[in-house]
Amino acid sequence: MKPPSVDYSEKCPLYQSIQSFFSPSVAEDVMPPPKASRASVPLQALSVPGVELAIYHTASHLPDLWDELLPESQQIMSRAYLRAQEQAPAEGMEYTYLLFYKDKQAVGLAACQLMEFRTLRQIQSLQQTPEGNLRSRLWHLIKRAFASRLNFKLIICGATQFTGQHAFVFNSARLSPDGAMALLDEGLQCLARSLQAEGWRADGILIKDLEKESGRALHTLEEQGYAAFPFQPNMVLPLRPDWNTFDDYLEAMVSKYRVRARRAFKKGKGLVAREMDEESMRHHQDEIYNLYNEIAGRADFNMLSLPKGYFLALKQAMPRQFRVFGYYLEETLVGFCSTLSNGPELEAHFMGFKPQLNLNHQLYLNMLYDMIRIALEEEQVDKVVF
Repeated sequence: MKPPSVDYSEKCPLYQSIQSFFSPSVAEDVMPPPKASRASVPLQALSVPGVELAIYHTASHLPDLWDELLPESQQIMSRAYLRAQEQAPAEGMEYTYLLFYKDKQAVGLAACQLMEFRTLRQIQSLQQTPEGNLRSRLWHLIKRAFASRLNFKLIICGATQFTGQHAFVFNSARLSPDGAMALLDEGLQCLARSLQAEGWRADGILIKDLEKESGRALHTLEEQGYAAFPFQPNMVLPLRPDWNTFDDYLEAMVSKYRVRARRAFKKGKGLVAREMDEESMRHHQDEIYNLYNEIAGRADFNMLSLPKGYFLALKQAMPRQFRVFGYYLEETLVGFCSTLSNGPELEAHFMGFKPQLNLNHQLYLNMLYDMIRIALEEEQVDKVVF
């Protein structure tokens, strides 16, 4: 993460927020990110000769060559998905996109999210009614007061609703890894200055999620002033070539795990799983959203909160790639899971279910196994990303 170079006299945003906690309150900057303009997008010359940058504030204005630059495994960055997330944006989120040109030819792109990070809103435990003795309640109130001052405006290069690197793509035949990362940093700094000129000042820039294998890129970004924040890796299941069916996968398990899987299937016998089409999703939209919040609301920290219309908007934009499966108990929707086909990968997307039914019916475990079965027998991909 790196503070934008719009004002070199500024301190770390965390330091500023701590300092302001002990200082008189000032009027909060509530200027929203700039809205898209219908005017043609001008090109900005960057420091490398022949390299220019275009900044777009809506995916509907992105040219066809945006999708042409994407590899098969980056459908999450496709214009179809980007338009869908704009139709149902997460709370406090706006979007912007960078397109890099070299000698008038497109050589790279980056998808960014403009987020107002409000600590009090993102941490669930701080929103609860304080309990316990007087000391515990007082400490809870102090933490709430402190958190209410920890608010940042962030440029996030990447997708907060997914794990993995869905932030940028560069043409490796035209740019070295070092050159690509230097351009990315310069483009993000240009974006920060452009946003500030329109009234939206970023407190920091976050690029997510770079893999450890991207050693050279990480080193280049650190040289540019970024600091690495390690996160737990996502769960990836490579599918072996000899697994043609779900039964093949079960047979490859160690015995005790196969026994556990069959126990979960037995407990889930009362469940009926059905794929939901657009009409069914529209009919059950409130229930899907409530089930999503049943699980999302239990996490103490949430980077984003999805709106009610997110799942339907994504189904309308990507009807083949995005699939939602409802789990019914006596014809009542008690859970759902969703997947997104991303080239050779199947992304396990958001899910939701009634926690009180999980123990007796093993909802969560049955959903995971169903997604593996779908990956093997229907999508025929190389891996599942959970």
